[in-house]
Amino acid sequence: MELVMQPTSETCGQACIAMITGKTIEEVIKDMKTSGPTSIGQLIDILDFYGVKHAEKNTRISKKNPEPYEYSILTVHTNEGYTHWTLLYYGKYYDPEFGLIDGEYQYGKITSFLAIYQ
Repeated sequence: MELVMQPTSETCGQACIAMITGKTIEEVIKDMKTSGPTSIGQLIDILDFYGVKHAEKNTRISKKNPEPYEYSILTVHTNEGYTHWTLLYYGKYYDPEFGLIDGEYQYGKITSFLAIYQ
């Protein structure tokens, strides 16, 4: 996995998709037709467009699902009060805003995840 940093404060979703697909963030922005904030529905649509296998829906972190799947797009409610997309890839966080994090995620609370299947 290669870390892709988001070029603006609103392109974390596009950066996560770029990391998953190996495409440039510019290609992802063009294909998604947005350089603004993204919803989980938009992320699912672009994963489908690129033929990436994934879970049917976002799964909330709960007692039933206390840990995200080992390869997932994470929904993070940041310490600064905004929602952010981050990629979890086999024990490391590929955060398009904060960089590569090996260890505990410290920039907010992970509230849900979308599993990516290889």
